[in-house]
Amino acid sequence: MKRKIIQQLKLWKDNPARKPLILLGARQVGKTWVMKHFGQTEFENVAYINCDVEPLAKELFAADYNIPRILLALQAITGTKIEAGKTLIVFDELQEVERGLHSLKYFQENAPEYYVMAAGSLLGITLGKGQSFPVGKVNVMHLYPMDFEEFMIANNVSKTTLEMLKAKFETCQPVDEFIHQKLLSLFFIYLIVGGMPDAVKIYIATKDIREVDKVQRDIVALYKEDFSQYESEDKKLKLISIYDIIPAELNKQNKKF
Repeated sequence: MKRKIIQQLKLWKDNPARKPLILLGARQVGKTWVMKHFGQTEFENVAYINCDVEPLAKELFAADYNIPRILLALQAITGTKIEAGKTLIVFDELQEVERGLHSLKYFQENAPEYYVMAAGSLLGITLGKGQSFPVGKVNVMHLYPMDFEEFMIANNVSKTTLEMLKAKFETCQPVDEFIHQKLLSLFFIYLIVGGMPDAVKIYIATKDIREVDKVQRDIVALYKEDFSQYESEDKKLKLISIYDIIPAELNKQNKKF
């Protein structure tokens, strides 16, 4: 599926003043797919490490921030030869590694010739390990669920139609009624399916809203599982309670959220 953020990543790659990039976004919005896809299409190879599941990642930055040592360790862990300008280094869920976020400062200062990307959920990046954020030493981009334009592309709306729509919007001209009704029907489906890539993928494959509903419920359950990272039972219960009442509150005339 096409994600518009890929174009922004290409601009980052071509910028001689680029810094290590942090890709922020909630869980399940497609951060891992975007980073891997970008690496596979724009670089000779990708050195990818998921810091949440790779045991050896826990020790990467424990001793020091010596970049040559870290690069050798990454090559050993990923089995990928890392070459400046040819390899995209990807740290997924970097906030799970002690001193991981701070290490990006030293990539920027001591090894700017390497392309480095890191990702994590907004919650994890904010609260992860109490680490200091490398302010001024990184570039930051935000990835959100798929918007309606991306949803249209995924549903094979032609490039010609999309360009026509943009031209109409820019000049404030009405769209032909036939096209308007067709895309309005697709928009109603988008309101049900939403923009989470897994839900969109299932809809494209099956056109079955019941299957989409299963994916959506799994995502909701996964978000609730994230609350378990808090040691305080009281805090967990409060978060779950707030999370559960959001739909009802949004349906009220006087909204709290």
